[in-house]
Amino acid sequence: MTILVTGANGTTGSAVVRALVERGAPVRALVRHPDKLAATPGVEVAIGDFDDADSLAAALVGVDHAYLVGASSPDQVSQEAAFIDAAVAAGVEHIVALSVIGADSPGVEALRFGAAHQRVEAALTGAAIEHTLLRPNGFFQNLLGQAAAISGANAIFSPLSPAAGVSYVDVEDIAAVAALALTEPGHTGKAYTLTGPEALTDDEIAVRFTQVLGRPIAHTQVPLEATKEALAGSGYPQWNVDGLAELFAFYETGGAAGVAPDIEQVLGRPARTIEDFIRANRSAFDPS
Repeated sequence: MTILVTGANGTTGSAVVRALVERGAPVRALVRHPDKLAATPGVEVAIGDFDDADSLAAALVGVDHAYLVGASSPDQVSQEAAFIDAAVAAGVEHIVALSVIGADSPGVEALRFGAAHQRVEAALTGAAIEHTLLRPNGFFQNLLGQAAAISGANAIFSPLSPAAGVSYVDVEDIAAVAALALTEPGHTGKAYTLTGPEALTDDEIAVRFTQVLGRPIAHTQVPLEATKEALAGSGYPQWNVDGLAELFAFYETGGAAGVAPDIEQVLGRPARTIEDFIRANRSAFDPS
């Protein structure tokens, strides 16, 4: 058995590679830039791109199972659909695909990120291949983008109000579920909603950082337009900036506050907490 992991340099892909290696599974990592992939014994590297059909065909030779994750962009649907087609042509038996929480919900088409995942799910469902869908909420790991502010200014900056609770999930839990679904039977045809154990506002997250780090951390609410300008100024494409603004507005409705039992049911243990995440990444948040 060979398992191909796409996006192996990315947030979830790299975690899935680690989780599979820990399980002793044979892993082939699909990357565009091999120099960015940490050398890991037992991990085969394949160079490829969703827009290069020949590279996908070569990467999929001998592959039985695959983890599919695409980058958020206007081309996400066509790129992931191209991978699905290539996997079917290569005789891949099973795809575990990263989607997003609520991708099967009415009205998700109003959010560009959700609409893209909904269309990818439809392409996968219509393809002649077994599949498992992972529908996670926002990641705790996104807080690593605030590491400099937390370590240097003892602050978390975001446009979210004290009313916007989100049941963020640890990427390590997403990877653990993916690795299980890729290596053990019983997960085909399933869709797992992956959340943390509670919904937290950014004010509450700041309190948890304070408790774990042992020094006061505050949440400062930044106007949405200023947030968008900062994102654009740091190099985010406008399509993604506008998509994040849609997501922030959705968070304000409480639509991402639900807590699902799927992680505990699949893994046989509770989902990781925000405190678990902070402790595991404390070096990033402590002053240097």
